Order: sequence, then C-alpha cells, then structure tokens
Amino acid sequence: MWQHLTRTYFNTVYNPLYDLTTARLSRYVAAQKGLAESLSVEGRHRVLCVGLGTGNELTSLRAQAPELDIVGVDISPAALTRARRKPAGEGKGTAFALMDAQQLAFRGASFDRLLCYHVTDFLPDPATAAAEMMRVLRPGGRFVISFPSGEEGFGLGVGLARQGFAGGAGTKRGARVRRAGAFILAALVYTPLLLRPRPRAYSPGELDELLLPLGARKCRLENDPVYRDHIVSGIKKQGGESDAA
Repeated sequence: MWQHLTRTYFNTVYNPLYDLTTARLSRYVAAQKGLAESLSVEGRHRVLCVGLGTGNELTSLRAQAPELDIVGVDISPAALTRARRKPAGEGKGTAFALMDAQQLAFRGASFDRLLCYHVTDFLPDPATAAAEMMRVLRPGGRFVISFPSGEEGFGLGVGLARQGFAGGAGTKRGARVRRAGAFILAALVYTPLLLRPRPRAYSPGELDELLLPLGARKCRLENDPVYRDHIVSGIKKQGGESDAA
C-alpha cells in the first residue's frame, strides 16, 4: 500500500511542485552541478539517471558534455513528462523510461556512468536497487548514489524553505513574499514525507559493507547539503582488480 501511495504522491504533489520549490534553491543548483562533476562525464559516455525526477540532472550533465547519451528512468509518469519538456531533455541523445530502480530492465554493464540522487530514501529495498545499479554499470564506470543518513526529519522542509533562491534579486517586499511562498510550498511538498515509514538509514561502515561486495572501489562519502543524505561516489572495479586498487 505504501508503494502505491508513494507513486500517487510523487505524481500529484512532489513532482508538480518540485521545480517551483527545491529545484530553485541556490544550494540545490550547486549540488546538482557538483554531482555532474563527480561523474567526470565526457564525449559520448552512456549515462543512466535512476529516479530522474523532473530532469534537472539532464541540464547539469549536458553542461559538462553536450554529446552524452543519457537515459533517465523514474516511477512517476508526471516526472518524466516534465523532464521531456526541458531543453536538455529534448531531441537526440536522451531517452526516458518508466521503471523501478529495484528492477532495471537493462543488460549488465550497459552504462559508463550512473547517477542516483535522493531516490533510495523512498525504496522498500535500497540494497536491491544498489545491486541493480552496480549490475548495469560497466567495469571501470563511475557512479554517484545517495543513501539516507537518518538526518532527514521535520527540519528538512523548514531548512529548504529558508535557503536562498537562485537569482533571487528584487525588493525587500518581494523577497518576503517569495519566502512566505517557499514556506507554504515546502510544507505541501515535504509534510507528507513525515507520515511515511522511515527509510533505512546507513552509516558509512554499512555503505562499505553494501557497495564493496557489488564491485565498488575508491568510494568517497560526502554529506549532502540539500537532503542531508550520504552521497557515495566511486568506480566499479574491473576484472582481476583487487578491492585495494
């Protein structure tokens, strides 16, 4: 039942309001740019965005390498519809699919790069999703995946609302109106999240235990400034390569 409610919520509330709230925050814009830089994309790399949402990753990735072959998947039709309408989501080199992160319908070793941001927080089984993501990543390929740290709570929506909007110039009155609107929209977006079952939280050691057996190496862990998640970036080891390489 919770999975059905989650999909309904994303289709009717989260994704329709996302670009008016979180996606406009200066800190979010900077985080998206940093994620794309961590992947070190270039040329015609094939990139999989798991849980694409409304497609803001597309803009950041194309800014790094315009010729990328990008595939975006999500469980929300509303999200994919919005992603398709963005300039970076139109035309050749971008494909979309309605798909569950826990059951990726791709052959193994299909992608050079993989990005999954603020998605495992909403999955019943993040470990299965992580295994699927590492399965479809090519040996030597780079990944960036975020995992819940247990820091998300009531303060998340309030904290997001208090952050500055990108390009927020204007009168003091206008700034107050925008701030008030941000609080209202943030409440609409994030309050329902407090009612769902709490996601499995991971410690740094548990993330090593999860990802290293799946072939990850050179893992680096950072704190996400937007959602308070753990962000893990690394490389999938190649055949015959030791974990210490």
